[in-house]
Amino acid sequence: MLFKKLTISLVICLLSIMCITQIYGLDVMIGGESIGIVLNYDAICITGFYDIEVNQQIIDPSRYFKINDLIIEVENQKVTSIEELTNSIKALSTNTVHFIVEREGKQIPIQMDIYKKGDEFSTGLYVKDSTKGIGTVTYYRMDTNEFASLGHCLNDNENIIEQGNVYEAPISSIKKSSNLEIGQKIGNIQNSSLGKIEKNNDYGVFGTVGSLPKNNVYQTASQEEIKTGDAYFLTVLKNNEIKKCKIRIDQIIKQDQPAEKGIHFTLIDQDVIDLTNGIVQGMSGSPIIQNNKLIGCITHASSQNNLQGYGMFIQWMINNS
Repeated sequence: MLFKKLTISLVICLLSIMCITQIYGLDVMIGGESIGIVLNYDAICITGFYDIEVNQQIIDPSRYFKINDLIIEVENQKVTSIEELTNSIKALSTNTVHFIVEREGKQIPIQMDIYKKGDEFSTGLYVKDSTKGIGTVTYYRMDTNEFASLGHCLNDNENIIEQGNVYEAPISSIKKSSNLEIGQKIGNIQNSSLGKIEKNNDYGVFGTVGSLPKNNVYQTASQEEIKTGDAYFLTVLKNNEIKKCKIRIDQIIKQDQPAEKGIHFTLIDQDVIDLTNGIVQGMSGSPIIQNNKLIGCITHASSQNNLQGYGMFIQWMINNS
């Protein structure tokens, strides 16, 4: 009986070791590509207001709505896009509209008069039905075609959206960082989708792509394997060309719980510095490599020094994908 118990314990131990090896020694295809990330609200988000005149009266929509309200229904019809909202209002025979908005997780009915004359109308609302940004792919899983990118949540004020698509996004120019402002990549989001976004959380934007690029395969590293000193990250700075950017890892902040800032580094690549003047928006998700292993990804630029930034340990991205 004792032998059986010891055998079971040994099997459990071996399984635990195997799981750790899979998490910290996972073979992944490296990223570095620039992508356009488009998240769809599945509703219409209110972003601002303007006064309208209805029957010689001025109506201020901010009396009824709040910024970041999500319009989910018009006249008992679900609306998920600006086009559907427009068509629903055009079809009305009255200028009184019944809305249902989602606010702080609650559905709220709102009735408001709008200006309407034939097909022309004004609601006094500035709206949008999606949010978008430029980021960088960190890695791909060869067995599932899953990708991981960004290294942090793409949120839009109070609304966190999980569903959307990724697109190719060639970089046309770069706005350099300055003492007052972090710079950014300027990209052109293309029309043809590369894949679907299925998760958007504090550790990245995740999903699947239709086909994998022919990139190199790297093994992921544990925190214990990361050292201060030379490393590099991969990112796009022009068109679709992935560039190797040299950095120096200055500090490794050991973590028992997932967090975005575990690796503190300095950009030391003079060619990149000349082009960007430091870490810029759009580099988020850029894979960081040291000793031929994927150790993490860029998450933040330092607000104190343009040349410094932070990265997240790759294990946190994998665990939360």
